[in-house]
Amino acid sequence: MKRKGWLTSERTTKFIGFVLCFITFLCVYGLTSRSDIQSGDEAATFATGISLATKGDFAIDSLSWLLQKDASIGQLGRGGHLYSRFFPGTSLGIAFLYNLMAHNLDKPYIWGGLETGLGDHVMAPSQFGAHFALRLNAILGAFGIAMLLLLLKRYFPWKTVFISVLLFGLCTDWWYQSRGVFLEVGAGAFLMAAIYFADREEPYLSGLMLAISLIFRPTNIFALPIWGYAVWKKGWKSLWSVAFILISLCLLIVYNYVRFKSLFDFGYGGEGFTSPLIQGLVGVLISPGRSVFFYSPIVILAITGGRYIFKKDRLKLILLLVPVVCYLLLISSWHNWDGGASWGSRLLTPILPILGVMIGTFTHQLILKPKLASILVVILLGCIGVGIQLLTITCDPLMVLIDYIGSGYANYSQSVISFDKNWLALQLMNLTHWNWCKIDAYTLRNIWTACR
Repeated sequence: MKRKGWLTSERTTKFIGFVLCFITFLCVYGLTSRSDIQSGDEAATFATGISLATKGDFAIDSLSWLLQKDASIGQLGRGGHLYSRFFPGTSLGIAFLYNLMAHNLDKPYIWGGLETGLGDHVMAPSQFGAHFALRLNAILGAFGIAMLLLLLKRYFPWKTVFISVLLFGLCTDWWYQSRGVFLEVGAGAFLMAAIYFADREEPYLSGLMLAISLIFRPTNIFALPIWGYAVWKKGWKSLWSVAFILISLCLLIVYNYVRFKSLFDFGYGGEGFTSPLIQGLVGVLISPGRSVFFYSPIVILAITGGRYIFKKDRLKLILLLVPVVCYLLLISSWHNWDGGASWGSRLLTPILPILGVMIGTFTHQLILKPKLASILVVILLGCIGVGIQLLTITCDPLMVLIDYIGSGYANYSQSVISFDKNWLALQLMNLTHWNWCKIDAYTLRNIWTACR
């Protein structure tokens, strides 16, 4: 993979490509964004952001009613107040966006709590501000793909980059996750930025991006060797860039203390890494209800793409694989490796862009040496991937799951491991009950007057 010169005209071209990529996927993800709370986990993250924006505090006592159903959203902390167990990255972004667009005279934003059935509750004073803030992941998802574009363009021509970015952005679970407000998209987007700047041998910016990613998911610390590579290339005088990472970790510790008067209490209580590793690996890799290959089938190409990188630069492949392997092992051993009531392979979302790099390598080799069979495989996997993403837009997947479990047709365990009653199969079955007003995208749904 030969790198092209970094000329002024090339900089301009890349900048334009970055902007166009960002705007394109922002439109796709923004228009299809749920812009609504789906689960208790999302409610806790959102409520923390709103509390910070309106009260300058992290407490979410407004969600105490969720605890009546033993919803695992956090625990009581300082002053007897309820605090979310989730890391602050997404909540900080929500607070910022909400303050930008909230209207004092607006009607409140109300959430019914699908998981609880406990009625409607006011979540934010401004409905418009809330719907805007709930598009945070659409912005972060578009940013992550734009950073992937910049990294791929360092090695490949625009044709390869264009095809690779489309395959990743439209055919993987990254699209679905960018429609919600879980933390993993922000972690993946800034991790991709850290990898890009490390590849450019800019440890200061790489360290900064990695530091930001840590406040979304501290497990991104697994990417520390990638930042270390940039330091090694730039020279040991740049080692001070570790200050960004240390500051981020210190902020997380302070965040814990502010909430729970403990430096290392993240609010997860007795939850831990208690699942048998092999069982978890089988689940996240091949279970019908959670496999990354089922919900993002195009990433199968990353296996062959990784082999191509290995032939060209073994060190870079090893650096890319370190966070991938560590995430797989960590998530597989987590007591709740399936991610709970969340669609697809959500817990592996931060490493999806890394697999996108490998998909780009495969795509380039296919363009150089086209083979009909390989082209047909790419088309097939791409169509399946896009179809799955569009399928999730037809109706809120969580509502579908709740309906089928409530009717007795399936149980939660079957939605994860069964081949005929897994969540994807249930979503397909639900098409027989579909209508326009069930579209799981706030903007698209409200285009139809009858659905408002």
